[in-house]
Amino acid sequence: MERWIGFDAVEIDTVGRRLVVSGREVRLEPKAFDVLLLFARHPGRAFTRDEILDAVWGHRHVTPGVLNRVVTLLRQALGESAERQQYIHTLHGVGYRFDADVQAAPRKQAEEQDHGAEADPPVLDLRRTFGGVSPMPAAIASDGEVNASPAPARSTRRTSSRYVAAVLVALALAVGLVAWLMHRSAEPAPSTRPPATPTLIVLPLRAVGGGHDETVLADGLSEELITRLARAEGLHVISSTSARLAQEQHLDPQQLTQRAGTTHALEGSLREAGDALRIDLRLIETPSGRTLWAQDYERKLADVFAIQREIAQAVSTALASRLGLSATPGEDRIDLAQYREFVELRAALESPEVTLNAALNRPRQETALTRLRELVARAPDKPMALGYLARVLAGWRDQRTLMPLPGAIEEAERDAAHALELDPGNADAHEARGILACRRMDWNTCLEEAKQAVARAPADVRLRSTYAYRLGGLGYVAEAQREAEAAARADPLVPPTQMILARLYDTLGQHDQARRVFDAAFKLDAAMPQIGIYAAWYNAFWRHDYAAAEAIAARIPGEHGYRESYLAVSRTRGDPARWPEVLPLIDASERETGRYNFLRWQQPGFDPRAAFAHIESMLREGYPSYFLSLWQPEYAHMRRIPEFQEFLHSTHILDYWRVRGFPPQCRPDGDGARCD
Repeated sequence: MERWIGFDAVEIDTVGRRLVVSGREVRLEPKAFDVLLLFARHPGRAFTRDEILDAVWGHRHVTPGVLNRVVTLLRQALGESAERQQYIHTLHGVGYRFDADVQAAPRKQAEEQDHGAEADPPVLDLRRTFGGVSPMPAAIASDGEVNASPAPARSTRRTSSRYVAAVLVALALAVGLVAWLMHRSAEPAPSTRPPATPTLIVLPLRAVGGGHDETVLADGLSEELITRLARAEGLHVISSTSARLAQEQHLDPQQLTQRAGTTHALEGSLREAGDALRIDLRLIETPSGRTLWAQDYERKLADVFAIQREIAQAVSTALASRLGLSATPGEDRIDLAQYREFVELRAALESPEVTLNAALNRPRQETALTRLRELVARAPDKPMALGYLARVLAGWRDQRTLMPLPGAIEEAERDAAHALELDPGNADAHEARGILACRRMDWNTCLEEAKQAVARAPADVRLRSTYAYRLGGLGYVAEAQREAEAAARADPLVPPTQMILARLYDTLGQHDQARRVFDAAFKLDAAMPQIGIYAAWYNAFWRHDYAAAEAIAARIPGEHGYRESYLAVSRTRGDPARWPEVLPLIDASERETGRYNFLRWQQPGFDPRAAFAHIESMLREGYPSYFLSLWQPEYAHMRRIPEFQEFLHSTHILDYWRVRGFPPQCRPDGDGARCD
């Protein structure tokens, strides 16, 4: 196999993992280089998205946006874009194809023979920075398979280290030590002023052996640790999605502070050896990178949950009420094989609930849903699986009609009730009940259950973001903004979470502030999650930046059925005389998609009376966020017509306001409400 391969002005060092374009070295993230190598070794081959995710990531907890972002980075490195595709071609509904005449690069090879191969440039590895021992990065073999080779042993490596322990035991000890750290008066780095509240990022545990079972268990335990630590009073914990991205991007301690606002990081590894479970944990100060605490543990695999409960309770007692570490009902009876299966299925089902590109993963999700039902049938007394199944079924929608599966609502109600009987603190079951209540327009239960879910799983930013949307949709926009800001702080590296905050800024009429958040989200992922394209378009339109709106509209995937109508509205440049040519395109989009096109609201002189019927239908499908736009300054006139009063009555929103209290912008007015 040739060390150097190339095409046109591009040269790739397959051993030193370098990319040279027109004689200039271009730095790539490890995963981006792996994707490039996969493409370059198979020119002309059409890869599905799943094939790429399986080859490079092993399809572990990877959302479509991660691959979108990597492809965007590669296109930028190669001097192309999504609109000008020279090498990487998007195959809509399939994936990507790489077209180039890839050959050995003899000039580079001769250069290295004459001068000797240059030393590979240093690759920043967060784990080595923290003093850990990690395997070498996975490399793509010539046949497209991933070869994960362990790093050669160092002479200084501890061969007799005490390997780590009862997974959750170690996790519980970490909780205690982190809480202790919160109260010690450590000297901050001289050049850094620490934030008022300690902010911790828990990097995913590394499965040292690299086996599938180890990897799944390591991922599940990382999530459990984040959930447990997030309940600590006075401690902010970064979400698991941002933590995973930080590890994938090999952010060093200084970058963690700069980009995620951390003060500390916890990292570790996990290994199974027979019936023993070994865990190594290390607490690091950021941005200095100084190791504050490290410890290894080793326990019997079968005893891990029982030992975890005992030690966690001891730590909780020692810290009084600082941490809620009470035992989870039934946790000492958890079967590890079932737990691994649950973690794997949850990863397959985790995708944004309302993203318009969810169809790409639908077959995988449907298979996972079937397997989750089978798991619950085998283990009907496990609230973890029961509650999650209820949450999935409550939120599951047909991709075309957005209606629930037949019988899914009744099944979700039964599973949620049973899960809460077994464990009253099950966050997924509370969220399931909240989703179902929203569909019934039982707004008190809808919001209260969402609030309960957030309280029990504060690290789950999707729960908090959903709660924010529900609050905002029902008129409590400032309160929703505070929840969205908390979610954005906990999930600083994930664009969809930031976009929810931007959408709420737009609702409050703070369009410039929203634009800054959108710009930051675009920097996180230049490909932009598809649901974010529409929110960003409206922000540009409301700011009268029609050129930006047109550029964003051009990125709407054609298969959505809306691109031509959004382009046409952008090109009106606010001129009412051009709207007659737009309306036929809006009509065509509604015929193609079967959905109401909210671009009608932008039409000058738009009659809003018919719009309330469409908003009410969305509310009945469980989406109070569609009510969000009514609170914007641009649509104040819609709140002044009789149809708005009828809408408040028929959707029971007015009844809810009378019980909970009216939103700040509304007040009682006879039999209705006046909202300024």
